[in-house]
Amino acid sequence: MVQRHEELLDAAVQLFQNNGFHATSVEDITKACGISKGAFYKHFDSKENMILELLQRYYDDMFREADKFAEDLQQSSLLVLKRKITVELEKSIEYRFFFLALVSEFPPYVKGPIPDFLDRIQETHHEWHKQALMDAFGSKTKRYLSDLAVIMEGILHNYLMHIIWKGDALPLDRLGNLIAECLKSIAENDEGIFPILPVYSNEGSCHGTIKEYMNHELNTLRSELNNKTEKSPALKKDLQTIDLLMEEIAEEKPREFLVDALLAQLHRRSYLKTRITKVLTAWEIRKGD
Repeated sequence: MVQRHEELLDAAVQLFQNNGFHATSVEDITKACGISKGAFYKHFDSKENMILELLQRYYDDMFREADKFAEDLQQSSLLVLKRKITVELEKSIEYRFFFLALVSEFPPYVKGPIPDFLDRIQETHHEWHKQALMDAFGSKTKRYLSDLAVIMEGILHNYLMHIIWKGDALPLDRLGNLIAECLKSIAENDEGIFPILPVYSNEGSCHGTIKEYMNHELNTLRSELNNKTEKSPALKKDLQTIDLLMEEIAEEKPREFLVDALLAQLHRRSYLKTRITKVLTAWEIRKGD
């Protein structure tokens, strides 16, 4: 069952890249896998639902592979950043035709589940970049962290466009090193930097402090998990951990060791990693105050 599910996703990626999303029918996907159209709906509610799962798989794979390097190997923080950038470049190149089709058929001004998901995951991606930069260069970058992440994203975007549009096969490991070294130079010579963007995400929201922002994100996540029809023992344990974390953050002086431990426990859960990254980054910034 799981293998068939993955076969459908793999076939869909190829068809979407070759023909576009709207031109690819459910029947095209099932035909490529040799199953009936009715069998498709045992795995996915709709073609749109499948696209959302493909997007989630892409980001989960990228975050997991990049973070695994940091967990498995006791390397310098700069080397970890270089590897994370290289993994992002590799995954972006691997999925480039998928994203080109996505952008052309679901532009930002269009409303719907897919553009909404892209907005949410872009914010999570930005927080992941900020966390990687904090890990590499420390809390000294806190005051201009959002700006540094945008600079990093701009460099990545432009190199990717160079590779995709001009077809240049650039050495991605060397490119990852170059980008990380440029960011290091900024962090080491930051006396004249005056930040433009707010220090943490959710810039336009009403959640004025980092503490309020963390509480808002955790409360939203808790509501989503609590609304799941089936609650496994692991899910119930995660909900209890979130409750403990929210209670501790609400204290006038939260105990750092406890918040660190609870966040680490949630961050180890693969299905929560992308959501907890935003809260983890905000907490690291707050600790630097």
